[in-house]
Amino acid sequence: MPLMSQFSLTLFFVFTLCVPLKTLLAQEVVNQNLSTQAPSCYDANRFCISILAPTNGKYEVYAQRKVPLPLVLTLSASGLTSTLPPSGLPPKSTSNVFLNDDTPVLMGVIKSPRRFWHSMKVSWTSGKLNAVHNDNVTYLPPLRPAGNYPIVQGFGGGYSHTGASRYALDFAAPVGTPVLAARDGVVIDTKDDGQLGGASKQFAKHANFVAILHDDGTTGEYYHLKYKGVVVTREQKVIAGELIGYSGNTGFSSLPHLHFAVYRAKYEGRYMSVPFTLKNEPE
Repeated sequence: MPLMSQFSLTLFFVFTLCVPLKTLLAQEVVNQNLSTQAPSCYDANRFCISILAPTNGKYEVYAQRKVPLPLVLTLSASGLTSTLPPSGLPPKSTSNVFLNDDTPVLMGVIKSPRRFWHSMKVSWTSGKLNAVHNDNVTYLPPLRPAGNYPIVQGFGGGYSHTGASRYALDFAAPVGTPVLAARDGVVIDTKDDGQLGGASKQFAKHANFVAILHDDGTTGEYYHLKYKGVVVTREQKVIAGELIGYSGNTGFSSLPHLHFAVYRAKYEGRYMSVPFTLKNEPE
């Protein structure tokens, strides 16, 4: 985003998983002219929010993805309303949208860009909204040979595999163990600049990871990779068994391990894990 003035806007990236958390609990401060109509782009230009010239005294707010991968977006701001609010109902302040193509989507209308930029909060999740998992698929173990890397926390594990992360597996593995794609797909998100880790949620935002979009719209997510331990890039196609990175101990992690789960995207930066089956392999 161009640096246009001394004004700044704090955006809170909201997610709801205890483990894993992406760039969670982080705050990004961006310089923004609070009266401008210029678009603001986020997450390495994954999507942009723009304001168009007023019609009948109101500005239109649009969201548009810039990367050809699905995205579930929630935008909230003071004074944001629908174009035709129902009579007698208060103005809405939150708008949800599933961005599945590159067409700009109208999120709502506002009267004041300054008020909008001051109050705007945006959260997003990669993947298809409420994707239906293909239960006929079996997943390759992400660490091989599988017998060398025991599962130290399984589905419903009391330490952190509850709620949205109920269906997840933690594999004990020394730092630097090769991590392989468990299923074919397209890399939809990565992070590899985290250097910290520990047994506290305050470290969650430092977790390095790879997220891979599957053909049913779910995402396979591989967490706690080592610093600079990602070897794939966004939009890259991968096949099951292909090297995608190296395990580590970053983020909310009490010991070196790999956290693997399959998720479906929801609004408000939320996502939900789904049960999956690993392929049995000889020890």
